[in-house]
Amino acid sequence: MSAQVGKEFPDRNAESRTKRHNCCGTFLAVQRQGHTLLELAIALAVVAILAGIGIGVFQDRVTTYRMFSVARMLQSDLVTLRALAIDTNRETRVHFVEADLAMDAEDAQHGAWDLQVGNRASNSTQWDTLPIDEDGVVDVSEGERSLETGGHNEAKWISLATWGTLEDDAIVFTPRGWLGNPATDYVDGMISVQVVNKRALLNGQDEHVALSVARTGMVRMQAVAQ
Repeated sequence: MSAQVGKEFPDRNAESRTKRHNCCGTFLAVQRQGHTLLELAIALAVVAILAGIGIGVFQDRVTTYRMFSVARMLQSDLVTLRALAIDTNRETRVHFVEADLAMDAEDAQHGAWDLQVGNRASNSTQWDTLPIDEDGVVDVSEGERSLETGGHNEAKWISLATWGTLEDDAIVFTPRGWLGNPATDYVDGMISVQVVNKRALLNGQDEHVALSVARTGMVRMQAVAQ
C-alpha cells in the first residue's frame, strides 16, 4: 500500500529540492554571464586605450619621417642647383617664398621655395623657374615647392622656419659651385635653414632638421630632437 501511495503521491520535498536546484542553476548561469560581459567590457576598454597609444606613436613616427623627407627634398634641390650652375655657366638659386612666421603648433604648415636659373654668370637680372624656358614658353612645373595645404608638396605638420637675413631671400650658386651670397648672409661661415616638425611642438618638444650650406656650396643636414 505504501509503495502504491509513493507512486501516486510523489515526495513533495524532492519536488521542492528540484525546483530550488533549477532556480539556483539559473541564477548562477545569469551571474556567470554577467561576469563575462564585465570582463569583455574591461578587455575592450584596455584594447581601446592601447590602440589610442599605438595610433599616437604611429602618427608621431609618420610625421618625423615626413620631416626628414622634406629636408632631403630641400637638400636635393640645393645639390641639383649647384650642379646646374656649373653645367650651364649661369647662376642658380633657391628662392624662399614662404616661411612659417608664427610657428604656431596648432596652425597649418607653411613653407614654399622656387628653383631658379639666372640669365648671367653673375649679377643676374632675370630668374627663370625650372625647367629652363625654351621658345618663349613659360613653364614652372619642375621648380615650385610648396608644403602648404593643397600645395605641390603638401606635408602635414611640417613647416619651413624663417631663414634670417638673406639677400633677395635666396641661396645663390655661382658657376664655380660656390655660394654667391654676400658676407652678411652667413653665420659662422654657413647659411642655414630649418625644417620643423610642428606635431612635436604641439607635444612640447623641439624636433627639426637643420640644413647648412658652406661657402664652398657643400650641404650638410643635421637632425635635432629635444
